[in-house]
Amino acid sequence: MQRFLNKQLLWWVLIIIFILGNYYFFINKKPNETIFCTEEALQCPDGSYVGRDGLQCEFTKCPNYTSFVGTLRQDSSGFQLITSTPQNGGMEVAYVMPLILNINNISEQIIGKKVEVFGTFISGNTLNVDKIEKLKNSDPSLGEISVKQTMFINGVKITLNKIIQDSRCPTDVTCIWAGNITANVTLQSNTDRETRDITSDKKIPFDSFQISIEKVLPQPKSTETINLQDYKITFKVTPN
Repeated sequence: MQRFLNKQLLWWVLIIIFILGNYYFFINKKPNETIFCTEEALQCPDGSYVGRDGLQCEFTKCPNYTSFVGTLRQDSSGFQLITSTPQNGGMEVAYVMPLILNINNISEQIIGKKVEVFGTFISGNTLNVDKIEKLKNSDPSLGEISVKQTMFINGVKITLNKIIQDSRCPTDVTCIWAGNITANVTLQSNTDRETRDITSDKKIPFDSFQISIEKVLPQPKSTETINLQDYKITFKVTPN
């Protein structure tokens, strides 16, 4: 009986040693040993993708660029730059870039405004910002677009497809009617997409927004014909 108890006790001792040995092995795992990260992909501002790697399975750094332009936002998670999703980004039109600001006394006057940020990526698309500048035209609801150009404005991606008609009064002529311009545009939000005409004297509803034409350049003259590639239309996008 005593021999049986001693044998049973020996087995328990061996089991405990085995458990403690495995615990010690895992908590002292060497850095150069293989770590398997989850197969996730993060899209970068240039449209490329990066995956997870390293001991902490963090996303590898996105390719760096000289600067990025977008709207500066702040919430409970910190600062972000809101800009346009790359062309291969699917239905999403807004791209969120987390920012780490090493700049003291960020003015509340630039939050919610268009800015240009300079810095380097430290992990994934998280940008460590060295410098931030408020743009001259810092209203995020306004954007100037040329024909065949696409721009993200305040939650809507707008493509100016073509000019349908331009009946504006020439600046060197006295008219009884100011006239207007009609443009064909493609509008895209996170939940909707539509191609339609918009006239400079009317607002149009789209998704949860109101779209209008605020300014058209160049100004018409009776002695000149405006080439299509010279048109620049400033659109305004406001939430309903």
